[in-house]
Amino acid sequence: MPEGTVAKKTKSRKSWVFLLGLGIAAFLAVKTGWAGFGWADLKSRLYPGNDGLLAWIPGDAQAVAIVDPHQIHPKALGSDKGAAREWLERVRSDVKNAAGVDLAFDVDKLAITPSLVVMSGRFDGEKLAAKLADYKYARAEHGGRSYLVRPGEDAVMAADDSHLLYGDEASIKAAIDAEGGASLAKNDLVVQRLARMGYKQPLVATVALGGERPSLRSMITGSTGPHAISIGLRSGGAKGEAAGGVDVHAIVETGSANAADELGRLLDEKRAGLAESLQGTTGVGLATLLGKVAHDATIKSDPLASQVGLDAHVPAETLDALIQAAETSVPLSQAYKTLRLYQMVAPGPLAPAAPPAPPAR
Repeated sequence: MPEGTVAKKTKSRKSWVFLLGLGIAAFLAVKTGWAGFGWADLKSRLYPGNDGLLAWIPGDAQAVAIVDPHQIHPKALGSDKGAAREWLERVRSDVKNAAGVDLAFDVDKLAITPSLVVMSGRFDGEKLAAKLADYKYARAEHGGRSYLVRPGEDAVMAADDSHLLYGDEASIKAAIDAEGGASLAKNDLVVQRLARMGYKQPLVATVALGGERPSLRSMITGSTGPHAISIGLRSGGAKGEAAGGVDVHAIVETGSANAADELGRLLDEKRAGLAESLQGTTGVGLATLLGKVAHDATIKSDPLASQVGLDAHVPAETLDALIQAAETSVPLSQAYKTLRLYQMVAPGPLAPAAPPAPPAR
């Protein structure tokens, strides 16, 4: 056989082996979730957004935060043994053990409200149901969708392979209704605020504080208070420091130029006594740390835009100290115990009344 023919066959065989190996690698990547994780990580860096999560949040929600785990840099949160990273690992481990969901690998983005968490990523509803069956979760239905509920406590719904919802049962039902009706995705003000803060950061949030549309009288007199506050959180370091900690940027919206100017001056005056005013609520240690962060923050009024901007850098060691102070705060501990006691003794939602029996013939 000519040498050229043998060389061609050898080369062809190597090509088939390579393609077969590539196909097996791709199959394993898809089955194990690495392909989806890699694509989500790339998309997070190139085309960040809210992943359609707002469509599941009721339109009357007053606050929402979008968290992108792909943009969280652990080193910015301090050392491996620091309070911030230990807390994150503890939460990740607890959720994975209970539900089989890895917050660092399976979840690409979260939308968080006071009563509901909506996640995008890679989820297996059947495996989740089997895992939670041991924890007394049962199937229920609303609006043609199935979810898992532990009566009187909480509920979980795998809407599809890409979306997972968690909250109490009333919140899950409200989310199902919102997805087919009036959701936060249709609230242009909220969508614009989040987009203006930018999704190229680990956390972006917005909170409505008052009426969105002030009266003409309040605008003319400048008597309007803040309408909303939007916050962006990213890892970073101050000038001259090694990268670490978090940078906080906030925008407070008001209804007029006069209100923005007045609010800026008021915030600048009040931060001097912030630590003292917070001691009764948070404890001395936490109040002192928060006062230091407020003292170092930059406050700038923008009357033309009717808003006030705030910027602060929180070093990694300060972030650790804040978490530790919060965990040991006596006032916060007492407030938590009171809340838990209320949750345990307060009556749960009443079960719907049984339909009346048909009249006897």
